[in-house]
Amino acid sequence: MNIQGTGLNLMTQAGADLTRLSTFRRHTLKFHFSALPQAALVLAVTLAMTGCGKSGPEFAKVSGSVKLSGKPLTAGSVSFISGDPKRNNANGNIGPDGRYELQTTNPGDGAELGEYTVIVSGIDPNALNTAAPGEPLKKMANPVPAKYEKPESSGLKFKVERGSNTFDIDLQP
Repeated sequence: MNIQGTGLNLMTQAGADLTRLSTFRRHTLKFHFSALPQAALVLAVTLAMTGCGKSGPEFAKVSGSVKLSGKPLTAGSVSFISGDPKRNNANGNIGPDGRYELQTTNPGDGAELGEYTVIVSGIDPNALNTAAPGEPLKKMANPVPAKYEKPESSGLKFKVERGSNTFDIDLQP
């Protein structure tokens, strides 16, 4: 029986075409899968170079001591006030030994690089906490002269630079 002009011949031919197409797809997929690790490596290196560096302002550690008439101030706060509206202020509480360490957003992160006017208060920030919200505050004595509590009159100016900065402050009456 001659099958060349029949539908069986067409089916045989279609089967062979499908086999060739399937082989092509297998090789194409092998190529794509073998290129995936290389593409992932290129993507990872690119992201590491562009997106993983530090962004935002640069900070430096700032600490020091505060004395009033040569004696350690045992409570209060130190504030570094930025003259640049794009730069944050930094604050630190004065400990019982007269020492302070600044923070801007996180404890111990220091201050952004730049110039600051410094103000000092002798009121213990913990004394401002009340037992009940809205409870009136007790009148507290502040041993620090009032001029040191205002940026326009404190006369204290410091420049925070890269690395560790130590600024000792000696207040006069």
